[in-house]
Amino acid sequence: MSRPRIFLSRSEPEACDCSCWPARRAMVRLLEAEGCEPVVVDKQTLVAGEEWMQAITDGMASAHGLLLILSVHALASPHVQNELAMAELRHRSGDFPIVIVTLPEVSRDELENGRLGSLSPTRRQLVAWSTGTEEEEVRRELGPQLELLRAGMNGARVQQYMAHRLESVDDQRLRQAAEHLRLPPAPLPGLLRQRLAEGLLAERPSVREADPLRGALVRLLPLPGAEPSREVIELSLVHARIPAAAAERINAIVRWEEPRFAVLVAAGTETARRYVHRASEDPLPWEHFVVPVTAATGPMTSLVEGVEEELRERGLDDDEALREHEEDFGPVVVIVPHLPDPGLVARLTARFPVGLLFLFVVDEGFHEGVGADRVLAGLSREGEDELHRTIRSFIRRYAPRAPQQPV
Repeated sequence: MSRPRIFLSRSEPEACDCSCWPARRAMVRLLEAEGCEPVVVDKQTLVAGEEWMQAITDGMASAHGLLLILSVHALASPHVQNELAMAELRHRSGDFPIVIVTLPEVSRDELENGRLGSLSPTRRQLVAWSTGTEEEEVRRELGPQLELLRAGMNGARVQQYMAHRLESVDDQRLRQAAEHLRLPPAPLPGLLRQRLAEGLLAERPSVREADPLRGALVRLLPLPGAEPSREVIELSLVHARIPAAAAERINAIVRWEEPRFAVLVAAGTETARRYVHRASEDPLPWEHFVVPVTAATGPMTSLVEGVEEELRERGLDDDEALREHEEDFGPVVVIVPHLPDPGLVARLTARFPVGLLFLFVVDEGFHEGVGADRVLAGLSREGEDELHRTIRSFIRRYAPRAPQQPV
């Protein structure tokens, strides 16, 4: 995950005996300690020939948020006024947090009547730094806001999607769900949603009594609309129960290895579909389908013909279309309920050399001869049953499909 870049807005005269210089040095240390990269524009950082305003504009454009050290000098600074105006514009048009830290020299009257009054900084929750030097004092206030910023940048699409789905849940239910997952309290609602999204997606085994995941879902559901509820149920349980090691192995095979196939020891193809969803690392699973084996033509011919027919129906019946599809959406996964004997693997991967991943589903004890690196971390039969049973029962209660109307 990349480090959030925080534009440090401030003003410090060279000869100054107030707390602005110690505060600047302390805030740079604090941001770095919190996993952020301070963006500081001053005489030392200017490139030869670079204009001051251009440096500020470039620094602001590369930043993910702004932290304003509000000193008496900053209140009167036109540069700070411009920086806050640019930050306000980005904040209105997108997710660009603005954090304002007031130093002890700034009074309430100066804040309300200064040049920054037209931008209404008092609309924001200010962090009052009574000493301007003791880092721990302000770290307690800034830490959660910086954690929220980092969480929003973590690049995990499923977590961000889950956090977005939880925006409709009231604070009381969020806190109750967090207690079930034993998550630390969060002072910011957005941070609580991010922690909950991460907690719901964390890999964890099921337990017979007082299962924390099921307890959390009971507190959060239903969401407005059956489809959001269904998504939260499936994403939570698939990520919690399917081993992350299996998802990582599937992705490694897709990226680096030929022929592209894996073996899953499971009771049925429904489990294989859950594995595909987990490996996709996306709210929507990779496109996938099951190809049955027809006894009349034999496994080799029936599987090849079955894959060809499915790809035709999906408009993916040539290599170029499959390449484009994989680049945009990920590979197409062919779930094969058959033993992965070498001849079959060779025939399928030779006929379909690009865009596909073959996932063979076999019973326990029927994968001898397959390299251990191709066999995915599996679930016990009890674990498989619990996964499917829990998903079905929660969907039946919280996200039932509407009955089809007669034509």
